[in-house]
Amino acid sequence: MIILITGTPGVGKTTVSSILVEKIDACIVNINELVDEKHLYTGIDEERGYKIVDLDALFNEMAKIIKNIDDHDKHVIVEGHLSHLFENSDIVIVLRANPDVLRDRMKIKGWKEAKIRENIEAEAIDICSYEAFEIHGDKVHEIDTSDIRPDQVADLIIDVISGDKSFPVGNVDFLEYLK
Repeated sequence: MIILITGTPGVGKTTVSSILVEKIDACIVNINELVDEKHLYTGIDEERGYKIVDLDALFNEMAKIIKNIDDHDKHVIVEGHLSHLFENSDIVIVLRANPDVLRDRMKIKGWKEAKIRENIEAEAIDICSYEAFEIHGDKVHEIDTSDIRPDQVADLIIDVISGDKSFPVGNVDFLEYLK
């Protein structure tokens, strides 16, 4: 099973994915590490401090990695804020966080105010969920990480994988934040 874990930077993707890998004995593909390791970017946006990712090259590399996993009974977790753009998936999990919580998390990481503002706005307007739903439809689930521990988030994802719970797109809403 291919599980994409996406969301705005700072929502807990890496932490939750690390926990999940242990709980369900999965392999992980970290998009940020893959982009850096294979130099899958065409340049740097100096103003925002972002790598300009070559999505075609990234997705080709991801497809090779997933294909080469020896144990096909294992789950593959693809983690990163661009993972939802990858078309090959069984389940897509969009992690969300209240913009105020997200701001605090990003400040702790030392992010610049412009980058924080841009990501908070992206979270408030639900950009990752929207894009994911456009590509993957009903495979997409949203989980709010604002007030629960990462291990609890991982348990909720396991419930989604097993079919015990569903968190459809639209169940998390931060549009009020923009008012």
